[in-house]
Amino acid sequence: MKRFFRRVRLLPGALLPTAVLLLFANGATAQDLAPRFGLGFNTVLSTEDGLGLGFRGRASAPVNADLSFAVDVGFVGFILEGRDDATYIFDPQVSAIVTLPGVTSAPYLLGGVGGYIPLNDRDRTNSGPTIHLGIGWVRALSETTLFYEVNPALIIGEKNVQFALPFRIGLIF
Repeated sequence: MKRFFRRVRLLPGALLPTAVLLLFANGATAQDLAPRFGLGFNTVLSTEDGLGLGFRGRASAPVNADLSFAVDVGFVGFILEGRDDATYIFDPQVSAIVTLPGVTSAPYLLGGVGGYIPLNDRDRTNSGPTIHLGIGWVRALSETTLFYEVNPALIIGEKNVQFALPFRIGLIF
């Protein structure tokens, strides 16, 4: 019992230097873990529908400095054949984003699942869930961040599998 009280008495002396070090280390390595929002322009090359143009929005929540989870909402119009033959696609995605080390420009990998949902012509175009895996880069500006990425996706239809190759560029706030 005497030995137990001796160890307990030494515990505050051992914890104090550790707590002081953690206070200084925490301030030095603290990262901004606030949610981020982005808006961008989107082009998609699809084996089913051709070349499409659209817009995309993303909300991401960082888990730590290296890993974030994101929810995207995109709309693409395959309008190059005219209004009458156009196909409009809604393509939401859920992604995990791993940021690789970088100073002013940081590459990142993203992958996850989503959907390829035609809004007006369900008979002419493939639809279904998607699996995507891509790469992107962010570049710090003054108060916002520029992003650009390539995020290929497999569209898993009822009878076949199609491929979509989107290129995106935009701003993160």
